[in-house]
Amino acid sequence: MSSRNNPNRIKIHRSYTVMDVSETLGVHPKTVRNWIHAGLSVIDETRPLLIQGTDLKLYLKQKRKAYMHQCESNEMYCFKCKQPKAPGIQTLQFVAMPAGMAQMRARCDECGKRANKFVSWRDVNQIWTELGGKLPIAQKHLILRGQKPLNYPLSEVFDDEKNQY
Repeated sequence: MSSRNNPNRIKIHRSYTVMDVSETLGVHPKTVRNWIHAGLSVIDETRPLLIQGTDLKLYLKQKRKAYMHQCESNEMYCFKCKQPKAPGIQTLQFVAMPAGMAQMRARCDECGKRANKFVSWRDVNQIWTELGGKLPIAQKHLILRGQKPLNYPLSEVFDDEKNQY
């Protein structure tokens, strides 16, 4: 997997040589030449090759957008399969995180590799039902990290609940 080249490091009103681009972005000069062969436009074909800053910035943004994948709320991106997949409901866990977030952990149904995704805590029930689970979510699928939720209706924790958390 390639490193992320930050397009914000490029000045749009400047012309760059191949060596300037490689030093600015921290990539090998051959990588910049490969980008030119792949479609990065140059000012003219004479040496040294000059690249306009606006063209380089636009090229990097388009290249980054090509690698981004949109997942539905009930899907997770599997890095082995290289596409969004629905996780196995038997391995699905929701871990409570601060600020109303939850970490969704599961294994891919096809390859069995682990995947993680951060979702809003209020979307957990919707995701669970979309994946074919029955409400309420079983305790084995919720990990509250030793804390009771903020919207807990009772002020005290009962004896049988102390053992579960």
